[in-house]
Amino acid sequence: MSRMTRGQLIDQALQRVGNNSVSLKWQARVRLNRILQDLHRGWDWPFLWTVAPISISSAGTLDLTTLPLEFVKPEDDQSLMVLTVAGNPVRRPMQEVDHKTFAMLRTGFIEVASGTVPRVWTIDYTTNTGRTWPAAPAACELRYKYLPADVAVDPIEDQNGELYDADTPTFPWDAFLTDALLEWAMAYEADPRRAEQLTINEEMFKRWRGATWPERSFPSFVQLDPLVFSTPTWGSGRSD
Repeated sequence: MSRMTRGQLIDQALQRVGNNSVSLKWQARVRLNRILQDLHRGWDWPFLWTVAPISISSAGTLDLTTLPLEFVKPEDDQSLMVLTVAGNPVRRPMQEVDHKTFAMLRTGFIEVASGTVPRVWTIDYTTNTGRTWPAAPAACELRYKYLPADVAVDPIEDQNGELYDADTPTFPWDAFLTDALLEWAMAYEADPRRAEQLTINEEMFKRWRGATWPERSFPSFVQLDPLVFSTPTWGSGRSD
């Protein structure tokens, strides 16, 4: 991740703006947390995707709050992989659908193939729980985006901010974090260069975004619905 600690990032930004006061440094710690939160939540980054085991109960529910890192969203609509059902190996992706489609499947408006292997699932983001259909106890793994935890800004427990400053942020571009803090700190000084710095930051961010994913690592088009369309077999010599 970053090659610089939080304290080094903040010190560099405040030195450049010419205000090293203790009060502004405490505010910069709070601000850095919010900058990182916005970057982590607002954009997809390859270093925020992970895989973790998760279980489906006999009632067909998943508790996403039990994941080892804070859940944000699945990597894609086939990120939940069924590994075993009732102890029997399966290894089959489950299709994520919206709540309306899920309700139609459960009430029979759309024909569902018979069997006990769960086929579709949906997420309630207010409670971070999932529901599957058909309902069956199963062991799975989920590829998902996680949110790195904040480092507490607590003048009582961390009187001099040393614990905070020693942490290394989960973000690989030090220069952008420093410049983002610099642009924020310029507001305290009514620095006329703030607008120029904001433009520099926006151009820098575009460059980092362009270098994030390997070329063609993600599809650039909307795929067909896998619940309706499947791979054709005619003329291919395939029997599956």
